[in-house]
Amino acid sequence: MQMTGPGIPAHAPGLSPELVERYRNEGYLALGQVLTPAEVAEAKATLTELFHKIVNNDASLKEGKFWNSTESPDARRFFVQYEPGYRFDARSTVADLELKVRKLMWFTDQHPFFDSLVNSHPVIRPVVETLLGEQALLFQDMALVKPPFIGSEKPWHQDNAYFEVAPLTATIGVWIALDDATVENGCMHVLPGQHNLRPLAHYHGVDCQIVESNLDTGQVVPVEIASGGAMFFSGLLPHQTPPNASPLRRRALQFHFRAASSRIVSNEEYDRLFVDRDGTPASCKAASTRRKSAAGKL
Repeated sequence: MQMTGPGIPAHAPGLSPELVERYRNEGYLALGQVLTPAEVAEAKATLTELFHKIVNNDASLKEGKFWNSTESPDARRFFVQYEPGYRFDARSTVADLELKVRKLMWFTDQHPFFDSLVNSHPVIRPVVETLLGEQALLFQDMALVKPPFIGSEKPWHQDNAYFEVAPLTATIGVWIALDDATVENGCMHVLPGQHNLRPLAHYHGVDCQIVESNLDTGQVVPVEIASGGAMFFSGLLPHQTPPNASPLRRRALQFHFRAASSRIVSNEEYDRLFVDRDGTPASCKAASTRRKSAAGKL
């Protein structure tokens, strides 16, 4: 089997039973060459094109706010988030601002290239649906960017802590490297097999993150992926990315899918499903509720 990095096989048509079993056991599957070099280049160029177009159309986005497409009134909101510590400077060019971006969201329906990635790409959806075992529905899209030197950490978390999807096993993330993702520039780190344990209580610290006392980080695996490779992972898998300490940008696309048979449930119902071992609601929204309640008692 052709390899593209330590333990990472190149994608081939159809997933072998061994790779499906690896996903079941470890909670993630890394594959190389999911996007071609031409697709990687187009993805980078299109992200830049969209960012420049949108920020030039709405100056408020220079401060990191929502944008509603004027060309498509029904489109989801485009969102820009800058790195912590960013302060608006009227002298900054759009190119300067792009090097401060931490996250972009809700862009798939803004450009046909991204629409094709999630709906008709020959690799992405077939792998997702093989791992889910049924038809998949896209329900979130993001570009996760770590600028050189200042790209900040994303703490340990489970993606399901942000969602309200039932059952808990019905979500899968796809993380696609547009630049070589290394330990130095903030590649994914995972805890293999811990998706099979339980939801873990989250709190709001640096970000929405797992309570440290609930983490067993003795088996952390850094997943270094070459540009064009991708990681498919369970919504219950604990994972994090460290800061970017390198002079190179680390750009990635991330799409979340859910099984067609799954449901979006109320916060109340999710608080009965996504619970820590002691029965405490473990989601990010539950953590916000606890924080507000504690603040109200002061």
